[in-house]
Amino acid sequence: MTAEQLRALYHQKLLVEVMVEPSLDSEGWVVECRHTGGGIMALTDAEGIEQCFADIDQATLNALQIGFDQVRIAD
Repeated sequence: MTAEQLRALYHQKLLVEVMVEPSLDSEGWVVECRHTGGGIMALTDAEGIEQCFADIDQATLNALQIGFDQVRIAD
């Protein structure tokens, strides 16, 4: 889901957590949100491709822009 879509879900109180974790597919970090229904939603670009950030700070900044006050870092 795009950042805008995730922000909308956050404002609807449908997301409970945001996480930054190492990418399984490439070197870098990805942002994922946990939905109230239990699913995980990855931050993607407009074409649905998961965004991978070169460093943890960049990924954390993008995670915070969804609306959360804190980000869980998984390593």
